[in-house]
Amino acid sequence: MMDVVAPGARVVIRDAEWLVRKVDTTSTGGYAIHTVGMSELVKNREAIFLLELEHDITVMDPAETTLVPDTSPHFRNALLYIESLLRQTPPTDPPSEERLYIGHKAAMDLAGLPRVSFLQALGQYGVPMFTLTKEEFAQDLHNA
Repeated sequence: MMDVVAPGARVVIRDAEWLVRKVDTTSTGGYAIHTVGMSELVKNREAIFLLELEHDITVMDPAETTLVPDTSPHFRNALLYIESLLRQTPPTDPPSEERLYIGHKAAMDLAGLPRVSFLQALGQYGVPMFTLTKEEFAQDLHNA
């Protein structure tokens, strides 16, 4: 059994993969490992494991990671995965820059493009178009 697990490490505990967020010492002299679930069954669930009670903890070695090529058209799967990671990350712009961000049925900054061009570009990557009424669609076509 290891002494301490570093924050940021991926571990397998109880047949599930977890990401270590922080490690605290307990009053008994052991360690409490604060984790977030990574595998499908425990995805995004937070858990605390006591190192003195868990006897089967495996630290995953990043050097043993096997890279798998994305064979989807235009790297669609990889792009959607990266987009989902970016959507989970809050914006970190300086306070002086007040930007709008893409959100479901929310205002958006179109990266300097007209709305129709922006939505067509999203469609090229397999991102579904936003739901538009006939009037909105006609107005967008007129503005393009």
